[in-house]
Amino acid sequence: MTSAQIPLALKPPRRPGFENFVAGPNAAVVDTLAAGLESGQWYLLAGPPGSGRTHLLSACFAGLVRRGLDAKFMALGASAHWPLLDQTDGDFVLLDDIDALAGDQTGERLLFNALNRWREQRSGVVMSGAGRSGFELPDLVSRLGQAVRLTLKPLEQGDLLALVRRLGTEHEVVLGRGAADYLITRGPRSPAGLVRVFEQLVVRALSERRTLSVPLIREQLQR
Repeated sequence: MTSAQIPLALKPPRRPGFENFVAGPNAAVVDTLAAGLESGQWYLLAGPPGSGRTHLLSACFAGLVRRGLDAKFMALGASAHWPLLDQTDGDFVLLDDIDALAGDQTGERLLFNALNRWREQRSGVVMSGAGRSGFELPDLVSRLGQAVRLTLKPLEQGDLLALVRRLGTEHEVVLGRGAADYLITRGPRSPAGLVRVFEQLVVRALSERRTLSVPLIREQLQR
């Protein structure tokens, strides 16, 4: 077996949790999702793709389950999951990427009917998406407007640097001199994008027996 085929000591995929989310200006949003959800209330976690919506929603789901609540999680980015809206109930229902349904008549109607049912059942609902502006069904837009809006703000330079250093600690890799600063200035600006590139860099650094350095980052970003 060649050295390029040796998997080496790769870490398991990063498990989303509140403890490994760099909140930056979003501490109040994190606090609400971690300990401030009210039974029967609706919430809309709003932010652009890559802002950490799925990470926070997954952490929220895990926290609700640990508390012994009947919580359900649905990833609506896959249209095959949409029919499950007719069948899903619980103390809390978490819907990731609701804007995947926006503009689709069938999808919007499924979500509208489900929200009406959950309102009658007094189920808590936590949704994530870019917002509600893309939806066309007026009654659904009105329903979504009843949710408490939790808006994710972009991380600043120092927060992104903290995220990269945290990733280095989690993956147990040593960052070369200037590597963290280079990555946040030349790499993706979104937290999810940084995590994705960092994990690719870790695989390369380990498989090629190289330091996670500025030259390695430059090569990876040029791919």
